[in-house]
Amino acid sequence: MEKIKKQKFEIINIIAASVDGKIASHSMESSLERNQIGMICNEDFQRMRASVATCDAVFIGAKSIESEKGAFRVSDLTKNNSEPEWIIFTQSGNISFQHPFWKQKNISKSIFFVSSFDLDEEPMLRLDEKEEEFGKIKYYLGNILGLLNYLNSINKKRFALLGGGKLNTAFWEKNLVTDLLLTVSPLIIGNMHSPNLVSSSHLLSKKLECRNVTQSGNFVFIDYKVF
Repeated sequence: MEKIKKQKFEIINIIAASVDGKIASHSMESSLERNQIGMICNEDFQRMRASVATCDAVFIGAKSIESEKGAFRVSDLTKNNSEPEWIIFTQSGNISFQHPFWKQKNISKSIFFVSSFDLDEEPMLRLDEKEEEFGKIKYYLGNILGLLNYLNSINKKRFALLGGGKLNTAFWEKNLVTDLLLTVSPLIIGNMHSPNLVSSSHLLSKKLECRNVTQSGNFVFIDYKVF
């Protein structure tokens, strides 16, 4: 397998963050809680749905999906009334099949046991498909290049990255994010331990080109292209 080139795919990081760059007040905060504290609003949610509806797959961390009630649906916004594949990332391997997400109908669900985000490695991926008691699940095992190469080979080239913070960081550190759809929430969290939009162990210097800015009440929505 050849190493993939960045221009062959789009990875859109879709996220709401406080003015001080926090994406939640604590690591397992649900969308309901985020709404209650003023981190997100209905316009933010509908903007996210519209973007996800243009994507072939959703990338989301195992802890993030566990904090939610399940996947939100976008088939009413797509031409063929289909849902994107939801790929759950885990490095620890800890997955709870008791979560309501796994019982949702008509949503393609996959688990990616990611061994590495190292772009210098040779692409590697093993794919298994199993019929569990609640439906069919794909199991991916390998590194990020292996997954991206495979998805490209089946003509999936546009992906929504929904976090959490650690998963966002892994993609930003490897220059894999091509777009950022940012909601700036009228809120300051102020807790140094709250999860950040990106929290790298080393300096990241990313230049962004602003493509569009809109506003709804005190929320600001910015579309960025990553250089």
